[in-house]
Amino acid sequence: MNVPRALGRIAPRGGHRLSGHVGGRSARALAYRAAGLIALTPLLLSSLAPVAGAVPGAGNSSDQTDGPAPVQILDLTTSSGQATEVAQSGLDDAQTSTDSGSGDGTDAETSTPSAEEASSAGNGSSVRPAPASGTTSSVRHAFVQAAGAADAQFPSILPAATDPQADAALLTDPLEVDRFLVAGFTWTGGADLPEGVRIYLRVRENGTWSPWYLNEAADAGRDDRTTSGTGEFITGGADAIQASVVGGSLPAGLKLALVPSQPQGEEVLDADDLKTTEAPPTPVIEDAAMQPQAGRSGALESSAEPTGQSTSAVTAQSITPASFSMAETSSLPASTVPAALPVATSANGLPVPVTTRAEWGANASYMSWDPDYASAGHVVVHHTAGTNNYSAGQSASIVRGIYYYHAVTLDWGDIGYNFLIDKYGTVFEGRSGSLAAPAGRMSVGAHARGVNTGTMGLSMMGDYSSVSPSDAQLSSVGKMAGWFLRRAGITDANGWAGLNVWTTERYQAGSTISMPRILGHRDVGYTSCPGNVGYSKLGTIRTIAQQQISGSGGWKAESGAWYYLKSDGAKATGWVTDAGNWYYLDASKGGAMATGWLRDGSSWYYLDGSKGGAMATGWVSDGGSWYYLNSDGALATGWVADAGRWYYLDASKGGAMATGWLRDGSSWYYLGADGAMATGWVRGPEGWFYLDGSRGGAMATGWVSDGGSWYYLNSDGALATGWVADAGRWYYLDASKGGAMATGWVSDGRSWYYLNSDGALATGWVADAGNWYYLDASKGGAMVTGRVKIDGRWSTFAAGGAWQGYEGLHPVLAEPTASREQVIATMVSAYNSSGHVYPSVALSKGGADTAQSFFTTLYDEAVAEGVSPELLFAQVMKETAWLQFGGDVAIGQFNFGGLGATGGGAAGASFSSVQIGLRAQVQHLRAYADSSATPQALSRPLVDPRFTYVRKGSAAYVEHLGIQENPQRTGWATARNYGNDLASMIDQYFG
Repeated sequence: MNVPRALGRIAPRGGHRLSGHVGGRSARALAYRAAGLIALTPLLLSSLAPVAGAVPGAGNSSDQTDGPAPVQILDLTTSSGQATEVAQSGLDDAQTSTDSGSGDGTDAETSTPSAEEASSAGNGSSVRPAPASGTTSSVRHAFVQAAGAADAQFPSILPAATDPQADAALLTDPLEVDRFLVAGFTWTGGADLPEGVRIYLRVRENGTWSPWYLNEAADAGRDDRTTSGTGEFITGGADAIQASVVGGSLPAGLKLALVPSQPQGEEVLDADDLKTTEAPPTPVIEDAAMQPQAGRSGALESSAEPTGQSTSAVTAQSITPASFSMAETSSLPASTVPAALPVATSANGLPVPVTTRAEWGANASYMSWDPDYASAGHVVVHHTAGTNNYSAGQSASIVRGIYYYHAVTLDWGDIGYNFLIDKYGTVFEGRSGSLAAPAGRMSVGAHARGVNTGTMGLSMMGDYSSVSPSDAQLSSVGKMAGWFLRRAGITDANGWAGLNVWTTERYQAGSTISMPRILGHRDVGYTSCPGNVGYSKLGTIRTIAQQQISGSGGWKAESGAWYYLKSDGAKATGWVTDAGNWYYLDASKGGAMATGWLRDGSSWYYLDGSKGGAMATGWVSDGGSWYYLNSDGALATGWVADAGRWYYLDASKGGAMATGWLRDGSSWYYLGADGAMATGWVRGPEGWFYLDGSRGGAMATGWVSDGGSWYYLNSDGALATGWVADAGRWYYLDASKGGAMATGWVSDGRSWYYLNSDGALATGWVADAGNWYYLDASKGGAMVTGRVKIDGRWSTFAAGGAWQGYEGLHPVLAEPTASREQVIATMVSAYNSSGHVYPSVALSKGGADTAQSFFTTLYDEAVAEGVSPELLFAQVMKETAWLQFGGDVAIGQFNFGGLGATGGGAAGASFSSVQIGLRAQVQHLRAYADSSATPQALSRPLVDPRFTYVRKGSAAYVEHLGIQENPQRTGWATARNYGNDLASMIDQYFG
């Protein structure tokens, strides 16, 4: 039983070691990498942010970033091109998956308090699961069917000839790693991959596995050197990966680099450092890259915009607390999330605020490539590879990761793009010197090898092979392109012009090619960049750029404030929407853009200064507290569901997100440090509590069943341990088992107790494992030992509590107390003194016309089976009222023990003679007394019709023939003291 994950802490993987990373890089890069890290900081359990923005505690907001961590390196092939152990680990599973044709990757976990956690917190141990089995063939079929006969400009989704698992020459297991934002592959031996080789990667974000993505060899880089690596692959914070290489040969020295939000040093992960996980089959997304060819086609690909291309949001199901009122929680589409950044960056008449290198935290120690300015009149549009699942708060961290990957991993010495634009429309300065470039010139980048000189590179952060860039992103890309072209004196964003080629790539070095002023990377390189859908949006980008070149309206910075100019040049006031974002222009301040909290009517709004004054939606952190803004921007109060989790915004505290214990109505709830309502087990200073998910997360009291065990929560909700009384019965909650209700034997250190299967404390006689025990109610149910008087009789119990028997008991199987003649004579005398007349007429028909003959037969039948004749005499007299009968059994049945007379008028069995009737009764007594009694073991043929119904050996003593006095609650008769009465008769007549 583990600490509930919602409140626990995930420890870092043990055994990480730091290592240099040698791969033919520059001395400066190698020296930097040698720095390493002393230790890794633990990863805090968090969930990824929704598209609308950061989530409290998720560690991906603009003011909450992960601490410094090393870049993780996975060696996939050796210097000679042989696959490493890690790189081959998934191949057997892939083959099994293909053979089996089915499988899934689901798992479940139930957390309850453990024995150790009853006194101290701890981390649950992890078990290495088997890699997921299953084939992608059925998934591939579904995607191909859905794609239909798509136009050539759209992505090829899961081509029939490519399966990254079934077709892999190299395939890792799904591997858990430390959280990272940017990934990329590098190799040795030249820029190109071996012919026919394709590299694929998929990642796990927030518990969900992405599709497989094709990672192309980078058709970018500095013109003065080659690049042996793929383009960057961005994530929204991934914690697991699986890599595949398809093709006839493997590249030498293949490595996978995983870059965190604040890279510091590198560590090479050995097989012992890694833990596998499960991953279900997922589809493949890949654009078909332009293949090398002689010459250029006469026309560019169509820029017509496809319809219906958009990202989709998945809403997790959640249980709504019955007493809650729903607040608006719908996630914003990408086009409405903040698009602008601080007003401090408005150099050179920028059309949108741009986050400078200093503002996003460029590490100067990575920089080894000084700016070099050149005349430029073209814009090259790019995209990154990746999952598109990042939040606005993660964008700056992703830019830092791309910077490290370009500058250090690929050894370019700086980031290759001049500017990067996230899906929220935020613009980041890339290549050093880009913002400071004079009009008509640009800092030479490393974004499109061969035409780096003479162009500005704009990269849309995300993969736009199969989904469209957001409106906010397209707006910022178009405005930046228009700004650049206008400064260069270019008036037509849709025009074409000559572009010089400086390094042979797709075109011959020294040639001049005619290109659109705004073009896609694929137009000048062997790449699918900026993705099929991204490429189809170039027309939109050119339109926006032309408006920027021609228009006089839009944003303008004056004296440290931003204003929005209408088409006539007048300053707007009130609410204004631009590129999908809302802004407020304060009329009392001449139309200056407002930032911070704003009250408008009865609602509060937050205009985020860190995002250029755009109206915030979703989560916002301010003054140490978190707030939630609905999709219309209004501040939410009360319960809010977001990304499948519930939060409470406290109206009494200005809408601040609550944490800790919260009372709402008559119920208590617990909100974690991240504000999310907890369900299941939580631990606080007062102990363990259970938040019942079936009751909307309300704190439970009383009995709770979880994971096959029962627990008891006191009236204050705290988990009870030890003895608990409920509804007049006692229960034991075992602290050594996390408070689970005990059954069976328990000890409190002084005495032993027995709990029934329902947990209730037992008292009286209890049978267990073939022994009898006595739980003394007068001593709280404690097990007795030694010599104890129970129901008027003394019993002996062993030190372990097992019952040894009564003292002075009368065995059923016993030798006669005297000689045959003496015993028979005693029987006749006892009968004659009873005052009853022997029924000679009736019994003579059964062969016993006198008392002497009757008791002689009785004696002989008893002794023949080893049964006490004195017992048989006493039982016959008791059962027949001294041979007078008068009950359900008639004297002519010769049934002297009531065999089969079970009540309700049932007469029972009949026998042919007195002798046979007495013989059946003797055999029945032997069955009760002898655990080994069988028909074959009897001295005389079996005549007892109920012999097989007896639990053999269940009444070895006369006293136990009474069911109420028998420890096993079985026996001959139900009447109280039945066996004791027989024993008393034996003692009375035979001494």
